[in-house]
Amino acid sequence: MNPNQNQKEPIEETIKNMNNSPNNQEIQENGCFILQKFAKENEDNPTEIKKLDAIKSLIKAMNNFPNNEEIQIQASEALLIFSGGLKIEEIENRKLQGIEISKLNGIKTIMSTINNYPNNQNIQEKCISILINLAIHPENRIEIRKLKGIECVIKSMNNFPNNEDIQYKGCGALGNIVAYNEENETEIRELKGIEPVIKSMNNFLNSEDIQKYGCGALWNISADKKNRIEVRELKGIEPIIKSMNNFPNNEDIQKYGCGALWNIAFDNENIIEIRNLKGIEPIIKSMNNFPNNQLIQENGCGALWNIAFDNENETEIRELKGIEPVIKAMNNFPNNQLIQENGCGALCNISFDNENKIEIRNLKGIEPIIKSMNNFPNNQLIQKYGCGALCNISFDNENIIEIRNLKGIEPIIKSMNNFPNNQLIQKNGCGALLNIAFDNENKTEIRELKGIEPVIKSMNNFPNNEDIQENGCGALCNISFDNENKIEIKNLKGIEPIIKSMNNFPNNEDIQKYGCGALLSISFDNENNIEIKNLKGIEPIIKSMNNFPNNQLIQENGCGALLNIAFDNENETEIRELKGIEPIIKSMNNFPNNQLIQENGCGALCNISFDNENKIEIRNLKGIEPIIKSMNNFPNNQLIQKYGCGALRNIAFDNENKIEIRKLKGIEPVIKSMNNFPNNQLIQKNGCGALINLAFDNENNIEIRNLKGIEPVIKSMNNFPNNQDIQKNGCGALWNIAFDNENKIEIRNLKGIEPIIKSMNNFPSNEDIQKYGCGALLSISFDNENRIEIRKLKGIEPIIKSMNNFPNNQLIQKNGCGALSNIADNNENKIEIRKLKGIEPIIKAMNNFPNNQLIQKYGCGALLNIADNNENIIEIRNLKGIEPIIKSMNNFPNNQLIQKYGCGALCNIAFDNENQIEIRKLKGIECVIKSMNNFPNNQLIQENGCGALWNLAFDNENQIEIRKLKGIECVIKSMNNFPNNEDIQYKGCGALGNIVAYNEENETEIRELKGIEPIIKSMNNFLNNEDIQENGCGALLNISFDNENKIEIRNLKGIEPIIKSMNNFPNNQDIQENGCGALLNIAFDNENQIEIRELKGIEPIIKSMNNFPNNKDIQKYGCGALRNIADNNENQIEIRKLKGIEPIIKAMNNFPNNKDIQRKGKWTLEKLQNN
Repeated sequence: MNPNQNQKEPIEETIKNMNNSPNNQEIQENGCFILQKFAKENEDNPTEIKKLDAIKSLIKAMNNFPNNEEIQIQASEALLIFSGGLKIEEIENRKLQGIEISKLNGIKTIMSTINNYPNNQNIQEKCISILINLAIHPENRIEIRKLKGIECVIKSMNNFPNNEDIQYKGCGALGNIVAYNEENETEIRELKGIEPVIKSMNNFLNSEDIQKYGCGALWNISADKKNRIEVRELKGIEPIIKSMNNFPNNEDIQKYGCGALWNIAFDNENIIEIRNLKGIEPIIKSMNNFPNNQLIQENGCGALWNIAFDNENETEIRELKGIEPVIKAMNNFPNNQLIQENGCGALCNISFDNENKIEIRNLKGIEPIIKSMNNFPNNQLIQKYGCGALCNISFDNENIIEIRNLKGIEPIIKSMNNFPNNQLIQKNGCGALLNIAFDNENKTEIRELKGIEPVIKSMNNFPNNEDIQENGCGALCNISFDNENKIEIKNLKGIEPIIKSMNNFPNNEDIQKYGCGALLSISFDNENNIEIKNLKGIEPIIKSMNNFPNNQLIQENGCGALLNIAFDNENETEIRELKGIEPIIKSMNNFPNNQLIQENGCGALCNISFDNENKIEIRNLKGIEPIIKSMNNFPNNQLIQKYGCGALRNIAFDNENKIEIRKLKGIEPVIKSMNNFPNNQLIQKNGCGALINLAFDNENNIEIRNLKGIEPVIKSMNNFPNNQDIQKNGCGALWNIAFDNENKIEIRNLKGIEPIIKSMNNFPSNEDIQKYGCGALLSISFDNENRIEIRKLKGIEPIIKSMNNFPNNQLIQKNGCGALSNIADNNENKIEIRKLKGIEPIIKAMNNFPNNQLIQKYGCGALLNIADNNENIIEIRNLKGIEPIIKSMNNFPNNQLIQKYGCGALCNIAFDNENQIEIRKLKGIECVIKSMNNFPNNQLIQENGCGALWNLAFDNENQIEIRKLKGIECVIKSMNNFPNNEDIQYKGCGALGNIVAYNEENETEIRELKGIEPIIKSMNNFLNNEDIQENGCGALLNISFDNENKIEIRNLKGIEPIIKSMNNFPNNQDIQENGCGALLNIAFDNENQIEIRELKGIEPIIKSMNNFPNNKDIQKYGCGALRNIADNNENQIEIRKLKGIEPIIKAMNNFPNNKDIQRKGKWTLEKLQNN
């Protein structure tokens, strides 16, 4: 039997009576009392109450008798119990009964009662309590607002501030009424309902119920943005904090307090207020005290999340050990999405602080973030804040590694792929990858997990989102430090969004910084360089540098990017046209102490300056000076020195730049750099290269020597004998440096010839080394001692080999010919060149490059010097070397050096008889004569021309050819034009002597051209010059075979210089021979016989015969001369006086078989005896 059965029957009867007599106050009053009593007795059995349908009767009674206070009290108390009481565990029943009351318009009834009895505290308490239960249902909250129930509660609380029950139930009612209802949240603020809640909490600090419901009310109220501010302004944050501190073991207070602070902390000023009121600590304590209460953990994590938006709060949380409970909460409730959301959010904000990043790692807080992201891949909040947390945490290097070890990179990438349209996830994901990619292994991991693509997609999908663009550029910047990633970025078309980002946000420093950095890294790949140019990516780098001249990172990255991009030739031009050289120079000037800017700046100018116009532009923009300053400021920075030397090397290709570098004292840092880093091959290579170009200027050459710059070049070559670039540049530098005469000697003294020769021997196939090596030996060999040194070091052979190995390289042929030309100006070297078969490559060079004037010049010069050796003369003919000399002279008739060397070469070659014939056949005589005619004022051409004709005229046919080509006239003119030039006079006399020898027409020609006079003048002008005297006497000997010439000689007073010559050089057999011969011929004329006696010319003839009794020709000419002279009686007497008979007899005795001597001696003796 149901124990309530006996009670139930009279209750049913009571309800029946109330329904049957609705207007009978007594019945209604008694019925409400009975139902109130029954409700109290059955409070624990609400189902039974509901079955009795008592609620309807109670509401009717209240509506029918609104002025009956007793009915209102009893009915409201009964309805309170019927609606579920105030037990939290009866929440579901409250909802059911609340709906029932609402359907019966019970809310309106309650509101009427409250309004009708504003001073009845009992009624106010009971009705507000009913509203607590009714407001659990969302629809009832709306109804309560519409019926101005919020206002009633607020009035009640304000009217009875000291009534604890009204206060705690008022807080509870307001808390429920505003829950998840925005209009009610607004309503409560506008009705100033927040203040009574706060007052209540302040007035009843020790009342757990008021504190619980007050915290709960403020939790719900503060869901509204304006309400949060109102709470702060009403000083409502403090009572929440006090409540939590005062009741640390009350789970509801802790739950509601954490919730309230979570919502309140959505406002920035509130965040600060919470800290100032020391409100962070109770949140942390609450989480630690109730680790298994999910709501406390949810709200606590949420509160700390918001509070941590303030930097000082981040520190406060750590110092209060608030990070650990967040991590524990996430670990304890891995399946609670709200805890995971709030935990990730809290760690995201907390981790902006550097020490917190470390603390999170130490507390193993990275793992739960990663797990959360993996467990809830579709929860955008978890993904957003998880990415954000990992983004912040990864600013620490150890954390970066930890994230990889915990496989935390993959969920970031998945998140970005799963939510491509969520901008915050994309922003945080890119930011996380930005930081994580600072680690090299992570770069690889990101690529292998296909993490580059979502970054690129994100940038493409949100081109107007600055944060995404900034983080995306940063991520690609770091990722691209890996070589394979550079290629992957290009393949995924990731270069374009970087460039677009920089163009779209020109005023965003971070985007510009990362963009420049990304393009810097990406541009290490050659194909990427071209891609950057094609996508017009050079311009935004330059703009960035111009827009942010004071941002050192942008300047560093910009200079670095342009450094790499300029490796491509077309890009060099592009950079100039976009005016990109200037910002590099400005950057270097603005940040002289920033080594990275200086490194990249020097490197950029190094690469840019390969273009000729850029070299000029750099000078015009005063860009040479910052390079030099950089090298001086950072003498120990090898990259700056390497690029600095390289830049100056390139820039110095321009002549004006060479001078500018010297004026700015830029040669010295190059030399210092080479001395400071003798083991750095690139510095040595670029340093030598710089000195190559600088040394083209004469003053620079001197400066290099004065700064002791020759030695480091030589050391460099010796230290790196296997480095072809250093050897090439070293040879080139020494080539140019050696243009200065003192430098030639310095190079020898520093033993610099040997490394050149070694270099040529070590790299016989390297054209540049051979070219520069030959050039260096060419310059060095202008010095006599250097020529000897080159031979001793076996330096002739590599020159010859070089010419043989590279027959088509004109510079090698030119330098080789020039070097051999100089070297051959030494007798032993001439022989060495022949033995090493060095004549042939000279001839080949001249034949292969007939239009190259320098090759022809040096070739002729080489053959000129080489031919000063009899065996070499024959070798030249055998190798058909005469022809190219003649061709050269014909091809370049206006080149005086070729003419000079050509005439000189033919002069020497013509010492050989066969060569004399060969030259005539090849029309070489004509060349000589033309040369002399074309350059009548060039003394060396005249000298060599006279010499050539002298030797050529040993051949009879050549004598005729010379006359026909008017060669006699040339010689005469030459002698007349240069009366003081001993060499011309000497060779002119020789030439005229040979030309007329035994050729009557030539004898006549020379007289008619007045050619006898310059011979006589020459002998008179150079009385002490044996060579001139010898050739003069010889010439007059041959000329005087002609009778008219004999007279001409006398008329020109030519007998006297012959006699003087014989007297002055009594021991010179050639002079004596020629003198005797000349006097022999001249004395055929009677007047001349007298002239000879009067000039005391008989005596030297007799002396000559006495001095050289064994010289057949002297004896022959002497006897003949005395014979002719003796035709005059006075002369006979003179001869006898001078004891001239004795040498005649001796001559006949010494040469019994010489018919000439016997005949002439006999005739002379007969004349002398007959008289």
